Amino acid sequence: MRDWQVGPGALRAGRGVLAGRRELEVPGLRRTTLVCAEIVLAVALATGGVAALQSSTPVEGLAILYLLAVLAVAIRRGQVPALATAVLSELTFNYFFLPPRHQLAIAHSQDVVELAVLLIAAVVVGRLAAVARERAAEAESRAGLAANREREATLLAEVASAILAGESVDTQLEGIGKRIAVATGAGQARVVLEPVPAPRAEELTVPLHARAGNAWLYLTHDVAWEREAIERVAEPIGRLIDVAVERERISERSAENEAARRAEVAKTAILHAISHDLRSPLTAITTAGSALALGVSDAERAELIDVIEAESARLAKLVDDLLDLSRIESGAVAPQADWCDLHDVVASAAAHASGEHPIEFGLPPELPLVRADAAQLERVFSNLIENAIKFSPPGTPVRITGGASAGRVAVRVADRGSGIPRRYRSHVFEPFFRARGPGETGGAGGSGLGLAICRGFVEANGGRIVLQTGRDTGTIFTVSFPVASRPAAAEVLGGAAT
Repeated sequence: MRDWQVGPGALRAGRGVLAGRRELEVPGLRRTTLVCAEIVLAVALATGGVAALQSSTPVEGLAILYLLAVLAVAIRRGQVPALATAVLSELTFNYFFLPPRHQLAIAHSQDVVELAVLLIAAVVVGRLAAVARERAAEAESRAGLAANREREATLLAEVASAILAGESVDTQLEGIGKRIAVATGAGQARVVLEPVPAPRAEELTVPLHARAGNAWLYLTHDVAWEREAIERVAEPIGRLIDVAVERERISERSAENEAARRAEVAKTAILHAISHDLRSPLTAITTAGSALALGVSDAERAELIDVIEAESARLAKLVDDLLDLSRIESGAVAPQADWCDLHDVVASAAAHASGEHPIEFGLPPELPLVRADAAQLERVFSNLIENAIKFSPPGTPVRITGGASAGRVAVRVADRGSGIPRRYRSHVFEPFFRARGPGETGGAGGSGLGLAICRGFVEANGGRIVLQTGRDTGTIFTVSFPVASRPAAAEVLGGAAT
């Protein structure tokens, strides 16, 4: 004989199994008890009706009340309970109302017929009621299935609309998660592209089977949808995510191709412009040098030397402009900011750039100081003044004005030329862009770098430069800087300098 030792864990497991069985048995027992109660109640009501009416109606005709009880049970509970009701009804009717009373005896063949009618009614009506209930249950199931498919289709449509929004993939995934949370009744839903699932606490994980990468749907446990329904829409959502990822990849590739194409076009234009601008002074210098080598008169020698000096200066300025533009585009301007008087800066730039051309200097002497690099600002205003002189009719003065308002200090450089055509105004600050030529303004064409350098230096010093122009009304470039509060030491130094 073998002794069996059962531990506490095994006892708990056994109790759990028994409890599970009892939980399965209890609902069936309750249903059986409820059906029996309905049968007894139906027979009791019919019996009460017969007892109430037997004094005024022949008792044999009152058996119809039991038929009603059988029909009612058959409709509500089906065929077997109806048969039980029929048998109980016939026994009750026979025992209480048919002679000999209070005995279960069949004295007439009519009693057998009545029982047969009750049984037939129970079978027929019970069967019809069962078929009707099955069809109703099937229709309800189909309606529920259609409703589930409709809500799933609605969710997929909302996910597709989120993808069609054209935003970044991360933004689209965030929008998809919000839509899934609303549709499924979850407190929160997240859609994440990552190699392995990493759910947070109290989150369900559903794989989305995206071909573009491992995609996961995380839902909080309060989700109202069944797991099966969520998994059913997971694969279509994964396919939509594939579309979003592929579209972004194609967009990035197209953007890269377009940027490469534009860079190639710009490089070709820049090389063409540089080669043209370099060739002219080099040709002049080479020609003058060759003429000097052949032997010329003193007057011709002086003229050729002037040509070489002028073209060398022009060539040096072009090289300086190219170097400045390179520093600006690479973000290496590095202005040495200090307290700067725009009146002095503009006056110095005008003195170096005016030459023989008249300049109307209308800048107020008392302007607030700004924090900027004075050398870079002088370069800006020199370019603007030279540009205005270049495109002004001979003898027509260039006007320089300015002032302070709304917390900014502004300087305006205006010419009296023919202005810049409207179609060119949005491009005037682009490198190598020549908005005006000799045929339009009467001036000489430049390298197309001056305004690009002006904008780069102004913006590097925290300012703004804008174009104000109208056809046949001249051109105005306005440079403005924010007014900065000076420390006490700077004010003392400024007062001492005054």
